[in-house]
Amino acid sequence: MAVSNDPATAPRPPLAYRMTSRQWLAVDVVVALVAAGLLLAGGGLEHGLHHHESTAVTAVLAAAVTLPVAVRRCWPVPVLAVVTGAGSVLTALGRAPVVVDVMLGLAAYLVATRCRRRTAIVALAGSELMLTGGILAAAAQSHAQADALRSLLTVGALWFIGDSVRERRRYLAGLAGQATARQQAEAERAQQAVRDERVRIARELHDVVAHSLSMVTIQAGVGRKIGADHPEQAVAALRAIEVTGRSMLEELRRILGLLYDDTGRPSLAPAPGLADLGELAATVRAAGTEVRLTVSGETAELTPAASLTVYRIVQEALTNVVKHAHGAQASVRVQAGREGVRIRVSDDGRGMSAGPAGLVSGGHGIVGMRERAAAFGGTLEAGPLPGGGFRVTAFLPVPGEAVAGVRAERAR
Repeated sequence: MAVSNDPATAPRPPLAYRMTSRQWLAVDVVVALVAAGLLLAGGGLEHGLHHHESTAVTAVLAAAVTLPVAVRRCWPVPVLAVVTGAGSVLTALGRAPVVVDVMLGLAAYLVATRCRRRTAIVALAGSELMLTGGILAAAAQSHAQADALRSLLTVGALWFIGDSVRERRRYLAGLAGQATARQQAEAERAQQAVRDERVRIARELHDVVAHSLSMVTIQAGVGRKIGADHPEQAVAALRAIEVTGRSMLEELRRILGLLYDDTGRPSLAPAPGLADLGELAATVRAAGTEVRLTVSGETAELTPAASLTVYRIVQEALTNVVKHAHGAQASVRVQAGREGVRIRVSDDGRGMSAGPAGLVSGGHGIVGMRERAAAFGGTLEAGPLPGGGFRVTAFLPVPGEAVAGVRAERAR
């Protein structure tokens, strides 16, 4: 059966879990005031007290045993101590009404649910001792104790109920934690399975590329040997090289798309390069960061791999500007020469804090840019400027045979 994830159809929690702390405080205040009114206006105390006890003492005892319950959620242990003390005095003087038992139970329940187990046990023992003292004092004055024992039972019963509620909450929280841990473990296993599958695809990619390159190499050798004497066969070999090369590129695009695209669909879009830096700068400007872009030199002679690496370094550097120096002005300069490509990206913001080993705190962008530069035998430096801001400089040496290959390709 399908399970709906719509929040509108999800079951609502009980009312007790939907109430806020202020609402519970208001409930406690109302309960305390109603209990105090019942004791004072309803005559619940005078029938149990001797006639020589003054009205002022009665009012003080009634207030002390009821009103502190209003703030029991703020100070559970002190409230229990005050209510228990007043209840013990009432027990010693005569008969304590049922309202007193209710106040004692409310205070004991919250101590059991809110406080640590050891603190709650000590508070329970202290309350029972105080009430026992009141019972003994009443017995010494020959007061009836049938109703006085009820306070002892009420405090103990409500404390054990509160303790059970607290333990149940801990148990449910433990179950929820275990469920979350299981979900995380399952998610990690799923991610690991995806990574393992991508490694397998990468191995297949190696086989495909190796086989295709072997065929291309063999056909190129055949064409070279028979080109002068059998031009028709040489043209056929070149045509086979073209078809094999295109097929190999198509397979590379599809398999690399599976390796690097987390959407589950292969990315068949062409790789970005120097020609796309203008669009990248426009995107950064739209995010609120002004960018000045300058591209100069023999950029057309760069290999696609070098052009892609330049683009990724500039992209990561501008991303860091947007994330860590939003609103600053950035300057990008790319200069291609005979020796290689020089890249400089700087900003006038407050920059990023440098961490150990020259890394930048907050991510691994600098590490990724340095790895890309190292793949071409180049270097990359990044760090804050003395007057404020941050600068990334990189140099990518371009091999001469690669440039010659690009020139030959463009000359055809």
